[in-house]
Amino acid sequence: MHPRWLAEFHRRWQAARGKRPAASARAFGLGWGDLMDGAGIRSAEDESTALREAAALEKSGRLVLKRHRARRYLVERVTLPLAAEPWLRGLFGSADPRGLRDAALDLLRDFRAAGHPRWSDDWERFCDGLAADFAAGRSPRPFAWHQPENLRALLRTLHGLAAGDWEPGTPVRSASVALGLDSKALERHRRGLEAGLTRLFGRVTTLAGLGLVTSESMLEVHGLLELDFADGSHQRIHALAAPYALSFADLRRATSIRSAAGRLLTVENRKTSFRQLAAADPAGGTLIVATSFPTPALRELLGKLPRDLPHHHFGDSDPSGWLILQKLRECSPRPVRPFAMAWRPAVAPQPLSARDQRLLAGLLAAPVMDDCHGELAALAAAGDRGDFEQEALGPPPLRGWPFFPAAGD
Repeated sequence: MHPRWLAEFHRRWQAARGKRPAASARAFGLGWGDLMDGAGIRSAEDESTALREAAALEKSGRLVLKRHRARRYLVERVTLPLAAEPWLRGLFGSADPRGLRDAALDLLRDFRAAGHPRWSDDWERFCDGLAADFAAGRSPRPFAWHQPENLRALLRTLHGLAAGDWEPGTPVRSASVALGLDSKALERHRRGLEAGLTRLFGRVTTLAGLGLVTSESMLEVHGLLELDFADGSHQRIHALAAPYALSFADLRRATSIRSAAGRLLTVENRKTSFRQLAAADPAGGTLIVATSFPTPALRELLGKLPRDLPHHHFGDSDPSGWLILQKLRECSPRPVRPFAMAWRPAVAPQPLSARDQRLLAGLLAAPVMDDCHGELAALAAAGDRGDFEQEALGPPPLRGWPFFPAAGD
């Protein structure tokens, strides 16, 4: 059992030095009073015992005690010489940060050498960038070189996520099991995984952006709806002051769904564009629904709305945005027309990534996207995503449909 004050000293030293692989230039030290407070040593007897223990370690060359100039029995500061750092690390079994960093670099080399079946160039660039950060002692979130085993699991999961050709609408828990994880692992580590995917692909990438459904329980809607149920009851929804949520359970239970709106507009950006459009349509002339890739809840709504209700989709104009339109068309019983999805040049061009180019090739080859070839060809010819985010258009200048002057029927 190590003395409490020495355990506290090690804890402070580890916090200061444990994530720095570079050799230290100066010895680590703490004020004696601060060390006693941190260790919870209050009585004169316990402090006297600690002083004797520290003096013995000083005599063996492990520590250096700085004493009061006039009253030599008073210790002001305790310091660990650089040469004694391996001793302290071995005493408490703490890992050498340089060894951890080297192990992390070895892991990266192995993952880079293994390659990636779909995004080989992106994967090599990703591994090389992380290696450069680790070599410099940096740990960019969520990648930590001082936790090699956690790093291994994260890299393996990111590799599998990016390699999977996920069918849009795949439940996230099914994907988690398919990757050999427990069913809730992807949800539990969602934030870190999405940060890792964003670094891998060079742009914001979410689990939903890969086609995974992270929640099938609710659908955000603005507009008038009436749901009919098998028992003869029905539910009329008039909430127009703000968007409301429909549960997947209610949508599935409904036998048919009607709307007094003149059209359906699905909107990719839920946090900004969807709410701006809803605010610009106080009369509910357009049924506005927030969606990315079609979820089970959206499929229920699309299947039960009247077949003659015109359907428009407002999404980003990059390859991922057009892919969402393609998947909506493939599951909708009615035609889905793009809304305000023209390619626009950006002030700072954003070159198409390898992933973008692969998605674009698939879009151009999909028969269901034949009528969009003009915009897709413009995107391919430009070689960059342009000003693709739908919220870049800002709030709609018109009240009600078509919201933007050039985006009508």
